[in-house]
Amino acid sequence: MCSPTYIIPMEYILTEIDDRIRVTILNDDREIGLLYFEKAKKGFTNKPLSVGSWACVDAKIEDDTIFNEEFTPKQMVGECQESIKRAGY
Repeated sequence: MCSPTYIIPMEYILTEIDDRIRVTILNDDREIGLLYFEKAKKGFTNKPLSVGSWACVDAKIEDDTIFNEEFTPKQMVGECQESIKRAGY
């Protein structure tokens, strides 16, 4: 028998700090994580990154119970990158 899957609503707040973007992740107005992104540079070795895209360079997650088979850390980074793109960075 499978356990029920539920979606945890999260809010992403973007803050520009020097040459970085901090993404604060909130769940029910409670901070559950911080991710820091920098513009990808020619010297970045993680692929596939195009120059000008935003790469996660640091992260701190306070509540890892938000992750499951349906929502992984990689998906969270992707959602943050989409939020950055939609905000016009």
